Amino acid sequence: MSSVTSTCTHQSTIQHNFLQFIDEHIHLHDDTDFFSTLVNARIETINHLMPYQTDNLYQCITSDYTQSINGIVPLDSLASYYIEIEKQAIALFGNILCCWAEYEYYRVIQRVIRQPLTKNNRLQRFDNKEDITEVVDQVENDTRLFITPYCELPMTLSNAIALKTIDSIVKKNCYELLYFIMLPIHGEYVIQYHYKNTDLFPTLITTSQF
Repeated sequence: MSSVTSTCTHQSTIQHNFLQFIDEHIHLHDDTDFFSTLVNARIETINHLMPYQTDNLYQCITSDYTQSINGIVPLDSLASYYIEIEKQAIALFGNILCCWAEYEYYRVIQRVIRQPLTKNNRLQRFDNKEDITEVVDQVENDTRLFITPYCELPMTLSNAIALKTIDSIVKKNCYELLYFIMLPIHGEYVIQYHYKNTDLFPTLITTSQF
């Protein structure tokens, strides 16, 4: 059991380091469209070699046929390092879409870690143990902090919604949303949350956008 745990921890460390490497590349080269550029180029290659593929992004990238294309057939329109990163993403995460999703998750967590708690992020403790439903007009301006089932770090509502979207929707094979999750979460949402025991911050349960 200890060897299995050690192997999993080692794999997780390698994945984290790879995501950190990509993040540094994106910031160094101001290449915020890195993943969308790579995925679009790969889809173009797939459709050229095998037209009439499914419109479903995940099915297209992970079909039996495309396994002989991904990370192998050159991406002629891009620099050579793109396919090298694609190869490593496949080795570590299974396919480039899963890697992209994990990167967006990593990016949110990094924002949370770097965002210091301030006096504007007031504590919300209540005795009410019932679920609270609320309409938030502009989530991007909400400074309250929430805990989520995906991360115990307190974070702003917009970050919490981003994590929820990635974990409960994108990773359920709705990878088309990755093109939108890169953008800041904003607008009007209905949220539901509750307080558990003596937690200082509420736990976000559900969200839906108007």
